[in-house]
Amino acid sequence: MTDIIEFDHGIRLSHGDCRDMLAGLPEGCADACVTDPPYEINFMNRAFDRTGIAFDPEFWRLVYRALKPGGHVLAFSASRTYHRMACAVEDAGFEIRDQIDWIYGSGMPHGSDAARLVDDRLGVERRVTGTYTTRGTGYRSGGGFGVSATNGGDAPREWDVTEATSDEAKRWDGWNTALKPAHEPIVLARKPLDGCLADNLKDHGCGALHVDACRVPFRGEDDRAKAVPGTVRVRDNKVYNRARPSPPYDADARFPPDVLLDPAAADVLDAQSGVTASRKGRPRASIKPGAGWGMTHTGSEYDDAGGASRFFPVFRYEAKAPSSERPQVDGVLHPTVKPVALMRWLVRLAVPRDGLVVEPFAGSSATLQACVMEGVRCEAAEMDADYIRLIRERMGRDMQTGLF
Repeated sequence: MTDIIEFDHGIRLSHGDCRDMLAGLPEGCADACVTDPPYEINFMNRAFDRTGIAFDPEFWRLVYRALKPGGHVLAFSASRTYHRMACAVEDAGFEIRDQIDWIYGSGMPHGSDAARLVDDRLGVERRVTGTYTTRGTGYRSGGGFGVSATNGGDAPREWDVTEATSDEAKRWDGWNTALKPAHEPIVLARKPLDGCLADNLKDHGCGALHVDACRVPFRGEDDRAKAVPGTVRVRDNKVYNRARPSPPYDADARFPPDVLLDPAAADVLDAQSGVTASRKGRPRASIKPGAGWGMTHTGSEYDDAGGASRFFPVFRYEAKAPSSERPQVDGVLHPTVKPVALMRWLVRLAVPRDGLVVEPFAGSSATLQACVMEGVRCEAAEMDADYIRLIRERMGRDMQTGLF
């Protein structure tokens, strides 16, 4: 028997298999699926990340059934497994509309030192050249994961710094097995329309993207002046044998792109585009209290508006999310928490006010919290009893406290 937990603001959580939750929903009831499914990469040797569900077309057919015609799917994946998930989504009947990339500069390399592997394989003792101290991850050992004296885990420890010893290992000194992860792709797919878009919007209330709610704010009058041409331009690519005038650009912000940045990636992009002006604050996407469904505001101040990152939304990436976004109950934490601001942007992009989102993988409830803050309802599921406890704790908080 699946337990149903009801929260305020139209949020319902099923404690059980998400497939049961989806099968129990009325057909064609939801406007969008905004979700962070398992990446199927065996993350930290966790059982939840090797079930294969994200690659299963039958699972996505259940999502397809729950969505209205024109309903969108926005689902995260890992760079090396994205294709498997995208194919499953497409095989279920969805149209792949785009790929959104969340790019960040603070990912952690997880590859292996090739030279060390060779020495270990040969049974050669490596020469010690120094020591270093682990700082911990900020999480408890035991019930949580990682170690940290701050949160009750093991104390920091010293480790040896070694170098290749055997001739075979020295040949591969400086080689590794992987690159540093720096982006996570998000599939943007849509259930086929019922007729044309205009009829679908009229009959089902979804099918388009809320561009004005997700535009990228100008960073000042100089930035606006660069973006807004002084004269009307004519577009004529000779394909349709007629020229079309481009109306004056009078929007309050830039059109949203399919690339999202974190502050570190924005800094690198600005440096490469020739802007080295000092920042008074780290850039990040945020919603000012009371902004509701209006513009996305920026929480940063710039001395110069000329950097190339001005074209992109900037969302905080946290390898270790702050306590306001990473609940802890009896030492249990969720290892993969998305920023609430990012989830709000995705919800706002695809879901009309008072619409319904399905989230089959609630995790620690970032999507649920985003739905509350954006004024939409959510039907969610979570199988792990420990994560249900995290969700209860998080959903009981003041939604505006410490999030941005």
